Amino acid sequence: MSLARYAIYYVPPKDSDLAVFGREWLGLDIESGQPHPMQPVQGLSEERLRLHVADTQPYGFHATLKPPFSLAANVTLNGLISATELFAKGVAPFEIPPLELVCIGKFLALSPVASSVQLENMASDCVRAVEGFRAHRTEKELALYRQAKLTVHQEQMLDNWGYPYILEEFRFHMTLTGRIEDESERDLAMAAASEQCKEFVGKPLLINDIVICRKPSPDQSMRIVRRIPFGRV
Repeated sequence: MSLARYAIYYVPPKDSDLAVFGREWLGLDIESGQPHPMQPVQGLSEERLRLHVADTQPYGFHATLKPPFSLAANVTLNGLISATELFAKGVAPFEIPPLELVCIGKFLALSPVASSVQLENMASDCVRAVEGFRAHRTEKELALYRQAKLTVHQEQMLDNWGYPYILEEFRFHMTLTGRIEDESERDLAMAAASEQCKEFVGKPLLINDIVICRKPSPDQSMRIVRRIPFGRV
């Protein structure tokens, strides 16, 4: 069985302020899957920042639509690309409410200030459109998710779709850190990130494409293999 994992993400345009911030904050360029120099952050040493982003960095700066999965035995990457292109062709570009810096549980992320029906529908439709390409989770993988004390509905999502936080449980967010247990350290990271996010926080975000990413093995990083524009105008 291949160790490669695939995912469908929203990733901001490479030269946008949002994308530049993401790769400088995480120290990874998701376009290539290669390390990227980290921007000095006021109030947080590079050593501390690297510690906080260690779990997040290998996946690059993104918002998850279809969570990482192995390909089913009878499908190919080309088939996945074709199915995703067909899905995207029927979606019109749209704006979502402005982003804000938030703490979700104990990790930091950028997330819209309000919900968006268009965004939630697009994410749900995306999950369904490529579900046939996903290999079933192993019992070991399922057990890891269940360590998070899932609700009954999240358990159902995990059983049916291989991930607990999709469809009705979906929340668009662009993860900035792993869990930061110490509250004072979390506050420092929040203040540092807030300073770096001034250029794009509070502004609507245009969603006009999605990407397919590939993580070749557990010790390698995600990288974009295809950026797919929305097709309806």
